[in-house]
Amino acid sequence: MTDLSDLVQVIPLALGSSVLGGLLTAGIAGLRESAGKRREGYALATRTLVARAEYPYRVRRRTSDNAETLTSLAKLGSDLQEQLAASRIWVGTESPRLGKIYVQTVTDIDAAVGPATQDAWSLPPITSGNQMNLNGWGPGGSPHDHITAFERAVRWRFGIRRLVPFAPRCP
Repeated sequence: MTDLSDLVQVIPLALGSSVLGGLLTAGIAGLRESAGKRREGYALATRTLVARAEYPYRVRRRTSDNAETLTSLAKLGSDLQEQLAASRIWVGTESPRLGKIYVQTVTDIDAAVGPATQDAWSLPPITSGNQMNLNGWGPGGSPHDHITAFERAVRWRFGIRRLVPFAPRCP
C-alpha cells in the first residue's frame, strides 16, 4: 500500500512537469507561428520585387493603346509602387539589416527597370503573336540577380543563422 506522504511528494512533481511541458509546447508553437508570419512577409516582399522587375515586359507586351489598357497598366504600376513602399516598411521594421538590403535591392532593380519601362511606353503596342517574343528586349543588368541576392540574405532570418551577430553583405 502507498503511503500518503509519498503521494503528496509525487503529485506536485507530476503537475509541475505537466505545466512545464505545456509552457514549452506553447513557446515552441509561438516561435513556429512567428517564423511562419515572417516567411509570409518576406515572400510577399520578394513577390513585389519580381513584379517590379517584370513590369516593363507587361507594358511592352500590351496589345493596345486604348484608354482601358493604358489605365489598367498605369493602375498596375501604382499598385506596385504601393506594394514596394509597404514591403520596405515591413522589412525595415522586421529587420533593420534586411531593410537596408531591401532598399538597395529596389534601387538596383529600378536602375535597370526604370529606363526599360520608359522605352516600353514609347514603343507601339504588339499586334501579332510572333511579336510577343521580344528577342532580347528588356532591362539590362539582370534584376533577377538582385532578387536572388536578397533571397540569400533573408535566409539569415530563419533557423540557427539568425543568432549570428553579423549582417549578411548587402548585394
